[in-house]
Amino acid sequence: MFYHKREFPEWAKWAGLALLLIAAFAAGYGGYSLYLDMRTPGPEESAVQPPSEIVPVSPVRPETEGPKAGEWPEKQEEPVPPPVPERIRGNQPWLHVVKGSYRMYYYRGDRLERTYRVAVGANGGQKRRVGDSRTPTGSFTVQQVQNSSRWTYDFGDGRGQTPGAYGPWFIRLQTPGWSGIGIHGTHDPDSIGRMVTQGCIRMKNSDLQDLKKKVFVGMKVVITEN
Repeated sequence: MFYHKREFPEWAKWAGLALLLIAAFAAGYGGYSLYLDMRTPGPEESAVQPPSEIVPVSPVRPETEGPKAGEWPEKQEEPVPPPVPERIRGNQPWLHVVKGSYRMYYYRGDRLERTYRVAVGANGGQKRRVGDSRTPTGSFTVQQVQNSSRWTYDFGDGRGQTPGAYGPWFIRLQTPGWSGIGIHGTHDPDSIGRMVTQGCIRMKNSDLQDLKKKVFVGMKVVITEN
């Protein structure tokens, strides 16, 4: 017995194909929707804030910078004069040189009238021997006021004798045990306020001219470390 293969109509084939496509699309869309539902943030997840709710962050300001090199104020705070080291009688003028602050104070009695900046010996402490570049400390007096405008000095730098090394005046001091110690000017005003001399007290020529009007032979000059 023979059976013949049944032929399906053409429209049935196309209908079946359409049903398969619709089923596949429905299955894919359902799976994608389920995936989106699973990705929805829960109450413990943080969502991105809208722009209007973003807290602005203030820029961090750098710490205040100190003055740069060469920009320090020209006028610096003047050191407070130390207590008068000795008992002063009457209203006589006298000088107090303070090595530690590079200052010379001009007093009339116990009243301070003028302050000068000075340079002192290259080495600190009390003078011990000739040539040790130390300014002696103690209570001294003015021995002599000499015109030193033509004096020269050889600093040993290979330049020979330097004119004007002592400025216009040399106020020689009576310093028992030592000679050649005095107050004088300089050809190098930038050296004032430093430890650079061989034992004398150095000051600017303009200040020296002013001081020269005030000093006299026998005037008291007290030199202290601080």
